[in-house]
Amino acid sequence: MKAVIQKIAAPHHASFVYRVKTASQFRFNWHFHPEYELTLIDRSHGKRFVGDSICDYHNGDLVLLGPNLPHTWQSVPSSPRATKQRAYLIQFSPHFLGNELLQCAELSHVQGLLTRSAHGLSFSSSVKDAAAIRIRALKNLSGVRRLTGLLELLDLLARSRKSSTISSPGFVPSLHREHHRLIDRTIQYITDHYREGISQQEVAEFVGKNPAVFSSFFKKTVGVTFVKYVNSLKVSHACQLLIESDLSVLEICHRSGFNNLSNFNRRFLQDKQMSPRRYRSEHQTTHAS
Repeated sequence: MKAVIQKIAAPHHASFVYRVKTASQFRFNWHFHPEYELTLIDRSHGKRFVGDSICDYHNGDLVLLGPNLPHTWQSVPSSPRATKQRAYLIQFSPHFLGNELLQCAELSHVQGLLTRSAHGLSFSSSVKDAAAIRIRALKNLSGVRRLTGLLELLDLLARSRKSSTISSPGFVPSLHREHHRLIDRTIQYITDHYREGISQQEVAEFVGKNPAVFSSFFKKTVGVTFVKYVNSLKVSHACQLLIESDLSVLEICHRSGFNNLSNFNRRFLQDKQMSPRRYRSEHQTTHAS
C-alpha cells in the first residue's frame, strides 16, 4: 500500500499523546508516522490494516505499532442511531524519555517490546484486559503519575508472552502521497457502494483508470483482489447484522450485497470457517453476556 505521513504533536505539558477517538464510523485513512502507537478498540468492529496484514477487529482489540508502519482501521458502518464507536490511542516518539533513559537496565523489557513492534504486535485477551484498565486510567492522571502509568503499561505488555506479529517480516512500506489519495478515494467509494453490487469496472471508471490497470494497482496496493476485498466487506457487514439483529439469514444475505443465498453461504464459510447460522448462535451468546 501507499501511505501518507501524519504529523503528531504532543501537548506542551506532556511527553506523549493520549486521546479518545469517537466517531460514527472509523473511515479508511492509510497513513504512517514516526511515533509508536498503542491502540485499544473500546467499541467498534471492522477491518484492521497494518503493513501487508488485513484482518477483522472487534471490541478489545489491542495493538502496538512501531514507527513508520502504515496502518488504518475501517469500521463497519453503524446505523444512524447506533452508539458512537470509540478507541483509545497513545502515541509517543522513540525519544519521549530522552536519548538515554530507555537504555537503562530497568527498562530492558520495554526496549525489547518496542523493538519487536516494528511490524506491529497484537495482544491476546489474557493481557489486554489488564492493559485496558491501565489505558483508561491514564485519562485521569497527570504529571509524573501519567508518565509512570505509561511505563508500567509498557512493562506489562513487555512481560507478556501472549503477543503475535501482525505484518510480515518482509514487508517494506512504499510511501507515496499521490497513490495514497487514489487508494483512499477508491476504498471510500467501495465502502459507500459495496452493498449495491458494484463492479471492478465501475470503480475503475470512477477513479479514471483502465480496468486492467486498476485491477493490478488494487491487488498490488491493498494486497488482495478487488473481488476478495468487496466480499470481505460484505461478510463483515453480515456479521454485524447476525449479531445485532433478528433478521433472517436470507434477508441479511441481500442487505449485505450478495445476490443469492448459496453464494453468501459459500463466501461466509470461506471467510469465517463456519456457517452464518452457527456464527449467529456463537456470537449472540457472547454479545448478550
